[in-house]
Amino acid sequence: MLGTLVVLYLFLGGCGAGVMFVTAAWSLAFHRTRTRTQEQTAAFGDLKARCYGIGFVMLCLAALCLLLDLGRPELAFLLFTRPTLSILSFGSFTLLASILVSGFLAVANLMYVPFVHAGARKAAEAACLAVSLCMMAYTGVYVGWIEAVALWNNAATPALFALSSLSAGVSTVFVIAPFVRDATRLSGWMLLLHRIHLAVLALELVMLAGFVAFGFSNPFARESLAILFDPSGLGRRSVRHGDEAAGARAAGGPAVHRGRAGAAILRCLVGDALKMRGCRRCTSWLSCTMRNG
Repeated sequence: MLGTLVVLYLFLGGCGAGVMFVTAAWSLAFHRTRTRTQEQTAAFGDLKARCYGIGFVMLCLAALCLLLDLGRPELAFLLFTRPTLSILSFGSFTLLASILVSGFLAVANLMYVPFVHAGARKAAEAACLAVSLCMMAYTGVYVGWIEAVALWNNAATPALFALSSLSAGVSTVFVIAPFVRDATRLSGWMLLLHRIHLAVLALELVMLAGFVAFGFSNPFARESLAILFDPSGLGRRSVRHGDEAAGARAAGGPAVHRGRAGAAILRCLVGDALKMRGCRRCTSWLSCTMRNG
């Protein structure tokens, strides 16, 4: 349904935001403690700098995926000069804010910047919590907004994606930690983070159950659920979403004409922001052939 670049954007954007959220929250909590030692502070400073740097790179790669999916990257500035009230405009500004905040924190922690004081870093970390939370939730809102796939068009999708992004962020921090010198001095904090991760996974399981429950309550999503729980694996390739068939090959139509999501997306984003016209039934919101309106 979605193009590879959009899928990469959703993963990298969510995971990068998760890394930034976890690191900023940990930093704010760590520097409020009075029992930390100098060795712990040095070890955490090294870990924090690496996490901010990797989170920033992930968000930049997510933005790059969007630019490549656009087809005409030179028009990307119109997303910000001609914003709309659509969810996609919100996502564009959220991604930009995440990149700016994460870039500031990465530079402030990886390099010696004498004019950036502790108060500015704390303010940036507080802002990072807000924009990262919005970014994690947005990836789920974007997918849940696609009406063409009844199973995705689900009230539990945003929370499920946000928790999944947070879990991916925590896991990335766990992967980075062994490469930090004296990381064993943070064993108490790592144990606490592990327990938090277990709680996030438990909540994610609850949201997954809610996702399936909402799916069963939607008659248009039952065939998707039947394929999802098919013991044979992937099951059939084409699924009906409402009264429309997504199996383009069987219908003889182009492979990209697979639902109504693209029409709504293009009307919100392209019609006002980019002044472009493209395929009215394409589910890849930035990969349509575009021409100036």
